[in-house]
Amino acid sequence: MNRKYLVDSTTHEYLCVALKDGKGWVENNQKSLKSFMSSRPDKNKAGFELLSGEFNDNAFFEKWIRNGTNFLFQY
Repeated sequence: MNRKYLVDSTTHEYLCVALKDGKGWVENNQKSLKSFMSSRPDKNKAGFELLSGEFNDNAFFEKWIRNGTNFLFQY
């Protein structure tokens, strides 16, 4: 299954924000999005960015979880 994620490369925390449903996308974790965005410790620093991307489950595991992400929101 493909999912869209936001990843904070500073804290290595991430949030799944959408799930692929057939040919379209369904929003996910919208209740957690505001608190996730406001809790970023570097959000007020110049040049702060969150990484975003679309990954299937295996690719996300290989790229982020195996390489040190430490926080998982529910799918």
